[in-house]
Amino acid sequence: MRKVAIVFLIFIAGCVKIPLDEANCKMLETPCIETGYASEGEFPDPNWWEMFGDPQLTALIQRALEDSPTLSRVAARVMEADAEASVKFSRLLPQLGLSASVNYQNLGKFNLFRAYAPTIFPAHVDEYTLDLNISYEVDFWGKNRHIYRSALGRAQAEIAEQQTAILVLTTSVASIYFKLQAEMQQLKLLEEERKIVEKISGLTQSRQENALDSTTQVLITDNQVLALDQSIQYSIQRVGLARHILNRLIGQGPDLCEDVRQVSLNCNIHFPLPCNISSELLFRRSDLVAQIWRIEAAAHMVGAAETEFYPSIDLFAVLGLEGVFSDRFFNWGSRFRSIMPAIHIPIFTAGRLRANLREKRAEFEQMIYRYNEDVLYAAQEVADQILILRTTNENLKSEELLLQNKMQNRDFAKSRYLNAIESLSHYLDAENQLLQEQIENIALQYQQITAVIQLIKALGGGYCLPQSEVPLGY
Repeated sequence: MRKVAIVFLIFIAGCVKIPLDEANCKMLETPCIETGYASEGEFPDPNWWEMFGDPQLTALIQRALEDSPTLSRVAARVMEADAEASVKFSRLLPQLGLSASVNYQNLGKFNLFRAYAPTIFPAHVDEYTLDLNISYEVDFWGKNRHIYRSALGRAQAEIAEQQTAILVLTTSVASIYFKLQAEMQQLKLLEEERKIVEKISGLTQSRQENALDSTTQVLITDNQVLALDQSIQYSIQRVGLARHILNRLIGQGPDLCEDVRQVSLNCNIHFPLPCNISSELLFRRSDLVAQIWRIEAAAHMVGAAETEFYPSIDLFAVLGLEGVFSDRFFNWGSRFRSIMPAIHIPIFTAGRLRANLREKRAEFEQMIYRYNEDVLYAAQEVADQILILRTTNENLKSEELLLQNKMQNRDFAKSRYLNAIESLSHYLDAENQLLQEQIENIALQYQQITAVIQLIKALGGGYCLPQSEVPLGY
């Protein structure tokens, strides 16, 4: 009779049907990315910054990796996600607890027991209890397993996000470092240009006093000096701001000025591109890997929501001692035991289970759509940086030719001045034009280095997802 009742109850549970509609969205493949480069190579090395051959940059990045509060915060988040996964795993195992209690009580004169038997029941009664309780939820349908794997997926996503944070930090340090180098070099050239313009202004003033130049020409040169003074102040400001940002990235306050030596920018950077960008980008971009793990976690939460439609079975057992006599508490007669199996069958839940399943499926679809957006953005980012690097390299080649022409013009003007063919003003003008071209050349060199760094970032830095860590559903 009992078996029939249990079968009947399970049959009634079929009244709560699982919605069979599935998600229509799917994960995109990585779009084809045309490199347009003749030279082919591998993906960036994990210590990609060493390709610049600058020990000062390497030391700054190592310091940032050790002292950055951002990375410390991300590491704490990874620990939190790992601990959460451990908590979810504990639900797969039986729970064992031990409790002891003493109930000191004074019974009233008109208490239920003392009112009818005052001579039998004393006024003061102490009750002692010691019990060992065991509880276990039988995971027939895999609900707790799904929840644990979902938490494990989120923990893996946080680990991938930690790699993203490292990549963002290292590329930021490299970018601001080279920006600081470019600003310091441009400041030095501006100061040299001001000296030359100041000499030109003195010559113009002398020629005006001898009626060889007009007052207008004197005003023009004076305005050039004032404009250069403004440019120098703005350059000093940019150098200071770059130092502040660099100090923050390496975990220092802005007042602790980091001693950064000035080095020349390397404009001969050879950066071959991998030929298999489209096929390997998913496993090289830690942000995409994190999204894949989040999709995996969301899929398991959908599976957990589906198990809510099935019956659940809980087991609870208590073994212990209880009594009101302390001297006989540990006697065999004080023992007690209780076993309480329970079955929960959803029959009418006012749509809660269906709504919960729709919510989890909607979250799953959101993760897929977000992943698709990130894949398209990653492909665009790589293609954009390849284009920027290619055009910057071409512009830098043209700039090198212009710089050589300016140098030849300066040398020719200097030779004519030394042979008394041209005046000192013509030579100083040629020197000034060369300095301006050198400033433009430094700006283009910085753009090239920035394009390389941003391309390294778009390619995922030196990250590569080990095959043993590929999500199960991928």
